[in-house]
Amino acid sequence: MITVYYKSSKAQWKYELEESEHEEIIKNLMEGKPDISEMFEESLDILQEVSALDDADMDEDEQIDQTIAVAFLWQYFNHLAPEDERILGDIAILEDEDGTGVTVLPAESVVED
Repeated sequence: MITVYYKSSKAQWKYELEESEHEEIIKNLMEGKPDISEMFEESLDILQEVSALDDADMDEDEQIDQTIAVAFLWQYFNHLAPEDERILGDIAILEDEDGTGVTVLPAESVVED
């Protein structure tokens, strides 16, 4: 199970994804040879847009986008980021108070059991 935690001034949530589903999403994404930098920015934008929505308020496309963004960001920080920026394991994304950026940390350093 991979887990991404997200916290902003509007919301706080945890997204869990089965490893097999994560692997399938990443396999399909990478087959398209995406621009990693662009995909990174798009993934953060998606999470910021849907962060305050309840599951019931999200349409199917938003739910799919959120799942892909979570999978990609976990993959990015575990495998694609420069060596000195990598995080092994689950990640926590903390949105800046003014909403202009985020900080990404290892989940174990900011999430209590």
